[in-house]
Amino acid sequence: MSEARIPICLTGFSGFRIKSRILVKKKRNPLKIFRDSSKYFGIVGHPLSHTLSPLLHSSWYEDLSLDCGYLVFPVETLEKEELLSLSKFGVKGLSVTIPHKETAFQLADKTDETSQTVKASNTLVFENGSISAHNTDGMGAVRSIQESFPESLKGKVLLIGSGGSARGISFTLLKEAGVNDLTIAARNSKTSEELTGLLSKISSAKIKSSDLNEIQKNFSEYSLIIHTTPLGMKGKDPGPAIPESCFKKGQVVFDIVYNPLETPLVLGAKKKGANIVPGTEMLLYQAVEQFRLFTGVSLSPDLIEKGRSRLLKALGYI
Repeated sequence: MSEARIPICLTGFSGFRIKSRILVKKKRNPLKIFRDSSKYFGIVGHPLSHTLSPLLHSSWYEDLSLDCGYLVFPVETLEKEELLSLSKFGVKGLSVTIPHKETAFQLADKTDETSQTVKASNTLVFENGSISAHNTDGMGAVRSIQESFPESLKGKVLLIGSGGSARGISFTLLKEAGVNDLTIAARNSKTSEELTGLLSKISSAKIKSSDLNEIQKNFSEYSLIIHTTPLGMKGKDPGPAIPESCFKKGQVVFDIVYNPLETPLVLGAKKKGANIVPGTEMLLYQAVEQFRLFTGVSLSPDLIEKGRSRLLKALGYI
């Protein structure tokens, strides 16, 4: 069974005048033709050449024999009028990635608690002409850590970055994972200070912002380091945000970049004996929750494991 990409030209909306793709599976039968009854979902962001979200969602549709399709919209801007137009054409929900997570929150009519607190969303659901925004990033990240190195959450946690992903993750670290000491370090001091201010309103934990140079002075004190910037992503500046010399044996390092899976930051941390949480784990678990929001289906453990295997296979690790 192989993957096929069918280009679809959406020409009614200025911001979406691009070629999108439906990911379907080729078996012995002809390619799947979507009907009026089909439900469509998709992903918006820029760039999207690296994304593996279509692989996850479309494969689960196939596993469960759901009449659904997953579209890819590599758009540079996001506007509410265009989103509502998409919903009229049968799109029921969207995954949202860089650089649109803050905009997605702003365009929504309704938001969940995480989105409301941190002003960023990675999931949009369309229903009856209304847009609801959700943030599953934090849930995905925290579940990844809890299933591999839960003890690391009890120490000092360093979050690198202050963008959309960092916002959802930081909220869940404090509200769900019980982190008591959180430092946010970013190149943009204004956004990191803004984020710490938002988080201080919902948590009594020790929360502070710092710069990337300052944190390197006492880097060994952190039990868990979570990197949330695009550095190291396919097609982006390789970084790393932190030099190899800073890491020590036993630290837990989680780079949410998954393509490539081993970024320069991860390779440097591994050389120093750090424990690694793969970026594919967050992609997997945030998608599991998105899938539930989109379809109403809670995926079984075996289907989640199938998703993990597909990700690793696509990246050449199995």
